[in-house]
Amino acid sequence: MHIHTRPRSSCSILTLNQLYNSLSKRLEGICITDHWKVNPIRKISFEPYKVFFGVEIASNQGDILAYGIKRVPPNKRDAEEVINLIHKQDGVAVSAHPYSERHNAFHDGVFNYHFDAIEINGAIHKKANKQAKRAAKIMDLPTIGGSDAHSQSQLNTFATKFQNRIYSIRDIVFAVRNKKCKAVRI
Repeated sequence: MHIHTRPRSSCSILTLNQLYNSLSKRLEGICITDHWKVNPIRKISFEPYKVFFGVEIASNQGDILAYGIKRVPPNKRDAEEVINLIHKQDGVAVSAHPYSERHNAFHDGVFNYHFDAIEINGAIHKKANKQAKRAAKIMDLPTIGGSDAHSQSQLNTFATKFQNRIYSIRDIVFAVRNKKCKAVRI
């Protein structure tokens, strides 16, 4: 639910070939969330994996993962504005790595916004993920799991377990909105 690829995200060194060749056999699908790009990569086939696309957006208060949108809200806007623009497109907004010390993170400010879920992130410290789980519980939100991979070595850390089969990005949006998902360690 949170993977960056090269060259679409300049911070990533993970090519599509490396991604495909390194995926855990325990996964059924992935969601590529490059920065500022929500459009699908043309001519991508990852059989037997399903491939979906979201986007990571930098707000002034912290990073936000968006799923189910067609137009990317502008970066470096207030989080409330970004979340509202995501919701107007019938998408879901997830607080990315909310307690990270290395990323653009909300920390306890996460409680001030109307997120649809909280991410448990494979690229950050265990303590930060514990705080994220606590925030999700207090806010009565589901969790999603993401590796936040920028390289092969960062893949296959956390994933999202869905209660229902996922065939489309709309299925992901439905599951998140209806709390039918949770983060799991791979």
